[in-house]
Amino acid sequence: MSTDSQDSGPAMELTTVYVGVEDMDRALEFYAELFGTGPATADDRFSTFAFDGVDFGLYRAGADGGEFAFGDNCVPNFEVEDVEAEFERVSELAPAVVHGIVDVDGYRCFHVRDTEGNTIEIFGVDSE
Repeated sequence: MSTDSQDSGPAMELTTVYVGVEDMDRALEFYAELFGTGPATADDRFSTFAFDGVDFGLYRAGADGGEFAFGDNCVPNFEVEDVEAEFERVSELAPAVVHGIVDVDGYRCFHVRDTEGNTIEIFGVDSE
């Protein structure tokens, strides 16, 4: 096995890990107390706490009209430069595609399931 790809590091960057919440205010209060600091960003849909290099997020799926399994969940969120190319590559690799590419105000993402049934989000942000 060649070590060239190992030497150059991963092709993706881990930027955010988030959990689903039902009540954003309640969750923000809990995590602010737990972490001993306020959130870096906060709104009714998605809020974050900044850590060195990776954010911890709170996502309220109801704000998007979606559903989310609450408790014992975490969705790793990986940023890529070319969402379409990664969708083509990853959709062949992953056991299941949860949904194709969705665009929310220039934040483009898709979700897949890993071999253990965990959901993974891969995203890119339009620079325009």
